[in-house]
Amino acid sequence: MRKIIYFLFFVYIIYALSGCNEVTNKVINRDPDSSFVNTKHLDHLYTPITFHDGTKAAGIYIYSEYPDYHLVADNDEGFTCVDDVSRAALVYLRSKNFKTDTALQAKVFDLLHFILEMQSGNGYFYNFLFPDNTINKNGKTSVNEGNWWSWRTLQTLTEAAPAIKSINPKLYDRIDSSIKKLVGKIKSDIINITRTTKKVNGITVPQWLPAGSATDQSAIIILGLIQYNQVNNDTVITSYIKKLADGIVMMQKGDSVNFPYSCFLSWENVWHAYGNDQAYALFKAAEFFKDTIYSQKAFAEVDNFYPWLLKNGLRSSFYINKTANKFQPVNEKKYAQIAYGIRPMVFAAAEAYRLTEDLKYADMAANLAAWLLGSNEAKIKMYDKLSGRCYDGIVAKDSVNHNSGAESTIEALLTLQRVENFPLINSALNKYNSSLYK
Repeated sequence: MRKIIYFLFFVYIIYALSGCNEVTNKVINRDPDSSFVNTKHLDHLYTPITFHDGTKAAGIYIYSEYPDYHLVADNDEGFTCVDDVSRAALVYLRSKNFKTDTALQAKVFDLLHFILEMQSGNGYFYNFLFPDNTINKNGKTSVNEGNWWSWRTLQTLTEAAPAIKSINPKLYDRIDSSIKKLVGKIKSDIINITRTTKKVNGITVPQWLPAGSATDQSAIIILGLIQYNQVNNDTVITSYIKKLADGIVMMQKGDSVNFPYSCFLSWENVWHAYGNDQAYALFKAAEFFKDTIYSQKAFAEVDNFYPWLLKNGLRSSFYINKTANKFQPVNEKKYAQIAYGIRPMVFAAAEAYRLTEDLKYADMAANLAAWLLGSNEAKIKMYDKLSGRCYDGIVAKDSVNHNSGAESTIEALLTLQRVENFPLINSALNKYNSSLYK
């Protein structure tokens, strides 16, 4: 009898999946206007730039303000930055039409020219450009150092290089030189930092990552260096990727029943939602090294921490202390909730689905992405597919920041692109969307 039940269950699963694929193919092959991904607002933020040396490039305006969504420059920091331009380039680069759409290619080329012009003599990148097209070389968030914006360029340039090699060989050569210059700086500055640790409120944290224990930055470096090493096979870099991954593993706290439920702390004793790509990076590291230790740790966060967040209305950040061998939350914050906090979890859940084909991960990725469509505590549609705008954040249960700047727009588009790459995740998101707006 049990064999019969198993057989019938197997037949049912095959039938169900076939049905899902049939339905999903209709979703994927539908009229392009029904896709969630719309770059109209990103195109609005896109702006041509001429550097003082005459180089033609393009930037992305950082701010766009409600209600008319006019572009806003910041005279103190700058009006566009490497951090956003790098991510915007990935949106266009990952478009299904990139290989055939020359206008799309031109956008990517100009954004890449911007990035390259922002590289300094030491190999790192400046971040901001002032409205007069002068590089901000002294601002705290713009200096040429090993920080978010330099790691962001690493990820974008290493992904862009093979994609444009045959399309634009001259630009490819510039990118290749830029990458090697940055990797050389990484080797000289941070690759040999000793594996030491320290205690923060009773918690042992590594001191060999960027800023000591910054796993959020480490995740981006891992993603960039894996792409670099798939081409260069540099054994020194291979060792460094492992060193970064080991540091991230050390920052995982709690378990399936104990707070904080296997989450990866972002830095020292704090977790924050934005840029929390640690699980996704460890999935990639596991494939790169063929080492399931890293994927097991990544699955633990996806399986334990993400469901807790979904059940409890998400969090913006929290600190933890360790007393009597238990972790306790300190200074929990629910807001602001932003697209940049959602995208990393969607990427990790989608990767878990890609690796296992377990439908629970497809549903989880869709459930998380549905935050953009109104499945949030404010019950507000944060992303509008007709305009391509994503609001800048939920700042309280009944309050939304209706501005739509670069980061929110880009992170929303990256999220939805990833969803639409997986038919069953996309189908699940349409299910959530239908239930929200019947």
